[in-house]
Amino acid sequence: MYALIIAGGRGERLAASAPSPVPVKPLLRDATGRRLIDRVLDACAVLPDCRQIVVAGEIPLPAETTRVREDPPLAGPAAGIAAGVAAIPADYTGDVLVLPADLADPASVVTALDRPGVITAAGRLQPLLFRASFPTLKDACVGDFTDAPVMRIVKNLHLPEIELPAATVADIDTWADAAAHGYSNGYGQD
Repeated sequence: MYALIIAGGRGERLAASAPSPVPVKPLLRDATGRRLIDRVLDACAVLPDCRQIVVAGEIPLPAETTRVREDPPLAGPAAGIAAGVAAIPADYTGDVLVLPADLADPASVVTALDRPGVITAAGRLQPLLFRASFPTLKDACVGDFTDAPVMRIVKNLHLPEIELPAATVADIDTWADAAAHGYSNGYGQD
């Protein structure tokens, strides 16, 4: 299994809503010092033989994690998915789990994606939360995905929907989200 974690965004909404400067979103720390991205990496690490690829700029990552960057940098999550797919050996035939780095409860999402599917919450598709076979995902990632919507990829995967509660798929986009999920400690705003 490969886990492809999208962490390459600017985090503009978080930065704009924070009362003072904060680190880039994946590096936010909770009260125990754990980084947001570490929670996602740890949730994926429990999967058997899981190899992790993170699409991100220059942020500290564990040595066993492969880092890739979308081309051009900051070209959006669809371009990030395509860059991650390009880093997987072409002859791989297993599944790929795709997650954003800013999930508040990544362990529950990883548990729910125990088979190919795309997560929905309150009837809304969550296009950055899916598991697909690599051959199908590779075929869906042909072309230029610069600033393209992720749905351009997801609609070509023909995945069954897996419904989860909205709270389970919450992500951290704003300072209010960070505070609600315990990621405001240590930045002088509490």
